[in-house]
Formats: sequence, C-alpha cells, structure tokens
Amino acid sequence: MKFLIIVFLTISTAWARTEPSVLLYNVTKQSTVSARNSDQVRPLASITKIMTAMVALETGYGLDRKVDLVKNVGSHLPRQQYSRRELMTALLVKSDNAAAETLAHDYPGGRTEFLIEMNELARRLGMKNTHFDDASGLSVKNVSTAEDIVIMFQEAMKQDFIRTVSTLTRTELEVQGKKRPIKVVFGNTNVTLLEEFKNTIVSKTGFTNPAGLCVAMALEEQGQQFVVVVMGAGSKKQRIQLVEAAIYNNLRP
Repeated sequence: MKFLIIVFLTISTAWARTEPSVLLYNVTKQSTVSARNSDQVRPLASITKIMTAMVALETGYGLDRKVDLVKNVGSHLPRQQYSRRELMTALLVKSDNAAAETLAHDYPGGRTEFLIEMNELARRLGMKNTHFDDASGLSVKNVSTAEDIVIMFQEAMKQDFIRTVSTLTRTELEVQGKKRPIKVVFGNTNVTLLEEFKNTIVSKTGFTNPAGLCVAMALEEQGQQFVVVVMGAGSKKQRIQLVEAAIYNNLRP
C-alpha cells in the first residue's frame, strides 16, 4: 500500500517539477511563432473535451435529441434528461465531466466506439503523439503535446457550434427542480482570458494533478489566426501569465 501511495504522489505532482509547455502558432501562415517544450508528451486534462465535442458533433444526431445524464463522474448537473445541445454547452463552458461521459455513451456502438473514434480522428488529423482514454480528460492516460493540440484546434475552428459556445463567458440552463424548474448558471472556466482577449475563436482549459493547469485558445490578431497552448502550469496565475506573455511579447509588442 505504501508503494502505491508513493507512485501516485510521484505521478500526480510530476507536472509541478517540470517546465510548462508553451506554443504560439500562426495558423494563417502555418508557422511557429514561439515554442518551449512543445513536443513534450503530457496529460492534457479537459482540453480533451474539444475532441469529445468534435466526435459528438459528427454522429449525425440532432442537438435537440434528449439523453439521460450518465452521472458516474462529478457533475454540476442534476440527474435527469438533457438535450445534446445542453450537454455540449455544459461540456464546453463549464467543462462538465458527466456531460462528456453522457455524450460518449450516446454514440452508435456506445462509449467504447466513441473512444475508438476519438483516437481515429486524432490519427487522421496527424496528431501522432496523442491518445485518449476517456471523454472527459480525467484519465492520466489522456496525453498529447502542445503541437498536437494546435492541430486539433485548427480542426475545431471549422465547427461553428464549438466556436460559438466555447467562448461564452457565462450561460445558464433551466433544469427541473423538486418542485419547479430552476436555473443552473455556468461561468466559463477560462473567463479571465476570454474577457481580456475578446477576439478569441475557440477556448478550453484543463486541470488535473498529473496535467497541471492547461489552456488552449484560438484567436485573431492583426488579421491573422493564431493558436496558443499552455500545458503544465503550476497555478491559474501562471497559466494566465504564460498566455499573456506569448501574445503580448510576440503579437502586441
């Protein structure tokens, strides 16, 4: 038992002893602007949910389709039925884990086929150092690099739904309470940077102990499109500072 505890602590705090990965990529010119540890394979936490959203959107199911919430992981949502639109909104704005698992289960062939398609899509896109083990990003086996995340974000930028919803700073859902409907308010997990950079196209944060603090953002600057990725920051403050440094030092000198 002592050995298992030591191993867990070693894995869960590994990010705190390594330099973060930071990458600023010019999508318009298809060139790297600045990079540090951008090829380092590491857990990507809830940035996973961008791939989850893309696979969920390609099923062909309508966004108004109703689905029972699969609450086998933590969630901000009460257990009841939701439309796929509501689940996708909770997924992209509040990074809800149960929403991710529910969308995975509501896939032709079920969750297993959903995960297969996540990895197949990553392969088709050329994400050579990426693997998905779940739909939420909670698994330490969900790994990628900043370079691969840039590839994923370039694909996500083509999806109007992801562009619109992932950049909402705040939204709310009406759910059934015990006696009457109640409103559940969701603040975006990346609200600070979204309010600072109003030109953001796609946004997603992530955090687990093994991954540290992560964020990826696609944005427009000077008539061009860029993606900035930070993986393994040691605090929310550092995550914000690394994004700001990448943008202000290179795009707004």
